[in-house]
Amino acid sequence: MFICPLYLLIANIVNSTEVDNEMEKNLVDLIIELKKGCMEDEEHIRTICNISFAEYKGIMGIDIEESITCNALSQKMGLSPSRGSRIIDNLVRKGYLLRMENPEDRRSFVLSLSSKGAEIKKQIEQERNNCEYRFRKNLSAGEVELIKKGLELIAKVFNQQ
Repeated sequence: MFICPLYLLIANIVNSTEVDNEMEKNLVDLIIELKKGCMEDEEHIRTICNISFAEYKGIMGIDIEESITCNALSQKMGLSPSRGSRIIDNLVRKGYLLRMENPEDRRSFVLSLSSKGAEIKKQIEQERNNCEYRFRKNLSAGEVELIKKGLELIAKVFNQQ
């Protein structure tokens, strides 16, 4: 059974009876550890689905039944249009995306998930839900809310910089 590293970190923090000053001083270290746990979880999911990190971002950047332009998907993936185009070409070649003429502008194309891409996306979402379940099963609703509020605050601080 895969144990979610992020769950272990949160469980450690929540179940800690004593907060030492070192922990308070090293918030950045906790964030780095949290990021590492998230990356390990994503790596596990990508391994199960046999896709690269860039392909993962591309598949997760499109909703099932959505059509999106190449530039919009590149933006969602946080990539330049030229780098995004190479990833998109790979996803089309592997059968995860369909590329169709844009009905609104014949000079461009729109992308959507193929049935194979939709299946992989569902598999990814199932694995993410499994990880979420592993978090929640040993936490009270109050602890979950506390963690969410803390993470939202940290995200807000990062977004202000």
